[in-house]
Formats: sequence, C-alpha cells, structure tokens
Amino acid sequence: MRSHKRVQKYSPDLINVIRHPKAKYFRRAFDYNFEIAKHLNDIFKDLLGPKRRSKLIIKGSDEYKVTSDVLDVLEVLKENNPFCKILYEEAENLRKTIGDGVTSYVILTTNLIIGAKKLFDTGLKHVDVLSGYSVALNKSLEILDKIAVKKDFVSQDEMKTLIKIHFPEEETFKHIVNILHEAISVILNNAGQLDPDNIQVIGFEGGDISDSKLIIGTVLYNNFITHMNMPHNLENVKVALIKQPIMVNKKWPVSRIAGIKAEISIISATDLKRVKEFEKEFLESKIRKLVNYNVRLLLSESKDIDDYVLSLLEKHGIAVVRRITKEESRLVSLSTGAKLVPDISMISESDLGFAKSFMEIKQGMRKYGGKSHIIVEGDPQKAKSCCIILRAGSEPILNDIKSSVRRAIRTITIALKSRLFVPGAGITELVLHKALSDYARTIGGKKALGVEEFSRALYNMSTALFYNLGMDPFAMASKIVSRIHEIINDFSLNPFKYIPDVLEVKKQVIRKSWETAVMIIRIKDIIYKHRIRVKIGGKSIES
Repeated sequence: MRSHKRVQKYSPDLINVIRHPKAKYFRRAFDYNFEIAKHLNDIFKDLLGPKRRSKLIIKGSDEYKVTSDVLDVLEVLKENNPFCKILYEEAENLRKTIGDGVTSYVILTTNLIIGAKKLFDTGLKHVDVLSGYSVALNKSLEILDKIAVKKDFVSQDEMKTLIKIHFPEEETFKHIVNILHEAISVILNNAGQLDPDNIQVIGFEGGDISDSKLIIGTVLYNNFITHMNMPHNLENVKVALIKQPIMVNKKWPVSRIAGIKAEISIISATDLKRVKEFEKEFLESKIRKLVNYNVRLLLSESKDIDDYVLSLLEKHGIAVVRRITKEESRLVSLSTGAKLVPDISMISESDLGFAKSFMEIKQGMRKYGGKSHIIVEGDPQKAKSCCIILRAGSEPILNDIKSSVRRAIRTITIALKSRLFVPGAGITELVLHKALSDYARTIGGKKALGVEEFSRALYNMSTALFYNLGMDPFAMASKIVSRIHEIINDFSLNPFKYIPDVLEVKKQVIRKSWETAVMIIRIKDIIYKHRIRVKIGGKSIES
C-alpha cells in the first residue's frame, strides 16, 4: 500500500494540474507554473548522472517507450502544458548546439522557479528576484572563467574519459565507448577536425550490444543493387557518384523567349530504326568513360537510369545503386573521395573515389536487422567519415543508446574546439554555491536573497547527482566544500584527475536556465482562447 501511495504522490497530481489549471489557479499563473516545476523536478532529478534511472512512457494501449532522455518525457508532457512546451523547445535547441546538459538545464530551471516561490512568500516582488538572479548569473560566469583550465592537447586516454561520462558504467557499454573512441580518432587523424555530422549512427534490432561495430565507410540503408546479375561483393574498386538521370530526354526543351519548339517526324520504319540506333549510341557514349576508367560501382541520387544502360553496365561488371539520399551521397564522398558529378558525361578520372570493399546485405538476414542495405568501406588511412552500427535486443534500448552516442559526439566536438574544462561530478556547482553564498553576504539588500536562492539551486542539483550515484548527498557535499581550494588547485595541474566537464556546456546550461526561469517568473496571467459555439441550420459549430 505504501508503494501505491508513493506512485500516486506525483503522477495524478501532475496530470490534474496540467489538465485543469483554470479551476484552481485562476489569475495565479506563477503558482500554476510553480506546481508544474515542483513535479517536473521530482520526475527529472532521477535522470541526472551516469547511474541515472529510466522512465516508462505509455502513449497508448500498444505503444510504450523506456527512456532516460529528458526530451522524450517532455515530448509527452508538452501536449497539455505551455510551460512543458517551453522547456522542450529550449532543451531541444540546447541539444542541437552543445549535445549535452539537457537534464541539468531542466533541473536547474525548476530549482530556480522553486527558489523564486520561496522569495515571493517572504514578500519580495518579481523585480527584486530577477535582479538578484541576474547578479548571480554574471558572477557565476565570471567564476567559471576563473576556474577553467585550458588543455591544448587531449590524449587518447583523456578522450576516452570524456566519452565514458555519457554512458552507464556497466561492462556492456565499454564496447560502445571503444567503438566511438576509434571512430573519433579515425576522423581526427584523416580530416584534422571533428564534425559530428560525419559520423553516421545506425541501429538494428536483434543481437546484443557487444555485436555493435564500426565501419570506416558508409551504410546505404534500405537500398539494393539494381540488377540481380550485377556484382554484389567486390574489393578495391573505383566509385563514381552522379546526380542526374542516365536516359534519353524525349521531351525536348522549349525556349519561351524565342518560341522555338523542336519536333521529330517519323514516317517510315527506317527512320524509327535510325532514331533507336542514335539513342543507343548516345547512351553508350555516356557510359564509355566509366568503362575506360574501370569503374566498378556507380551510385546515383536519381532513380531514372535507362534499361538499356543497366544492361550495358551489367555486361561490363559495374554495380549500380540508385535512389541514394543527399546525406548518403555526402558521406560516401567523404569516405571514398569520390566527387558528386551533375551529369555522367562530365565525369573525369579525378572525380572517382576508391572503395576498399562494398557488399550488399540482402533482406531477410537476421544478423543485419532484416533490411537490405549496401556497405561501402573506404580507405582507413584517407576516409573522413565513418559509420557506427549499433545492435540491441529491442527498439527502446536501441534508441536510448543512439541518443547517448549522438550526445557524446556533439559534446566532444565542442570540447576539442574550445579545450577549456571545469571540474565535473557536481564539483563546479558546489564551487559556484560557496562563491555565491560568500558574495551574497558582501552585497546585502534584497538582491542578496536572490543570489542565495541561485546558489541554493546549484547546491540542490549537485546533491541530486550524489544521490543518484548512491552516496550520502549532504555528507559528500560538505566534504567537497571543505576541500574546495585543494580540489581547484589539483584540477588546474591535471584536469583529468577528476571527471572533467566542458566549460562551454556549463555556461550554456546556466545561461539557458536563467533565461527560461526569468521568462516564467515574469508571467502574470494565463490567457486562454475560448471556443465559440454558433448554430447554423440546426447544427452546432465550434470555432
């Protein structure tokens, strides 16, 4: 019975508040948003850190999702509540820009709103609260710049440490960490810089996480070799990329300016035969360069390739794959060195790429998820893109791993660009908490109360992380605060002695949390669009 009450403590109250705000919170918009923030804080603080818990989202009788991603939970709640929609949109923008920090953003935002409610209850106006929060924000960014350490060179072991932060500590995820580390190393060695869009991440259901693998190349998902007699598995081949169709254009273009229209008049079988022969010669001339350059794989963005051309290519042992997407074309160009050519007649030998191997995995093979696709592997010494194939037993687990991999790639990209780090694992939040608390005593007045609440919000976020790690949160926080100067000195000498966080991520999280909290605190009234019923011809119409 106790566990039943504990489950009922949050979810029904949250749903009732979301669905029926007008009945209880009429003309009290902040009280309504405060109740939402309090419930969201209880829901999301379990998702913080590497030992986070998961949430089971039930969307319908047959649709469910197990996730530890904040965006998945907010996506469900945003349908009924504008505050949840604001959080979802800001969190999504944060994920696109810096990759990580979404959970911290939501928890810090809700903590700031809860702190503002405490200040309102003491009689402070929203102007006083906002001015205190603004002072605390500027001071926090200033402190972060002071404690940040620049690391000009990140070793392989240090890069692996940055990757491990985004995955649970179970033994099965070490394989994913090693694959991702190898993928990043290959791109950095060959391209000189890391672009998160150059790492293709594909998941297939079935198998185990340990079956995941790295391919130095591109996977053309849900595609196939056009002709069954074409080669389906080759090694060390030249690759050509084209954009336009290979066929005879029977609709001749008309000049609108000059008003010229071309027509072909056929009055005998001999004329028809001559036209057909001309078309064949025209098509043969188009593919003659491919044969002369010894091309064995032709990839086309268009689906229109003449049947006669396909038969000629099949005779010369050239495999053809049609309908590849623009993104797949870009990745193939990076992995093989092939250049996208508008028309096949414009191709030159310098436009060709090299594939170490390519093979078609036919539909129905359980090992590759029951989908037909093409694997094009490039030269490991020159390829500037790669593909991570993830495997898992079910779709929810697979989606969770894919989300973690993409977050890790974006965060490491920012880390390698800025190379500025601050202490992680809740230490930075406690540093800011202590510094802001000391600063609040020096300024005095109403602003000091806002600064103290800002510091308390950071403290609550760090204790939530310690709780998820299985520690005594308050004892751990006290221990770190007592050794804060020693930790900062050690971190300045060796940032990777502790778990590091990227400075830019911390700054963006704190800045975005402040912006959202200020927006919510300023809202005074909630205005609803009322539905008007009009009777026309005996029928009731809502508008």
